[in-house]
Amino acid sequence: INEDRRGTVLVELQKKEGCGLGLTVSGGIDKNQRPHVSNLRPGSIAHRCDALLVGDDIVSVNGIQTANLRHEEIINLLKNAGTNVTLEIDYEIP
Repeated sequence: INEDRRGTVLVELQKKEGCGLGLTVSGGIDKNQRPHVSNLRPGSIAHRCDALLVGDDIVSVNGIQTANLRHEEIINLLKNAGTNVTLEIDYEIP
């Protein structure tokens, strides 16, 4: 990965009570991969925000770093993030 071709952005999402963000996360310390967006459900909050793409790395969730978390811990962090979710995203600059 060429670090010069990467950028970081904060993405703020507001989800409705009982609704998910509509993104699938892969990776984690136990998967030997950086946590990243592996799918965006069409029409979901994550898809409609136009700031997330499949392959984007998730650096933090509401300020909590994800680099040393297991996959399950990252999923739980997202599920329990509340209605206002701030994702720090590391992405490839096209």
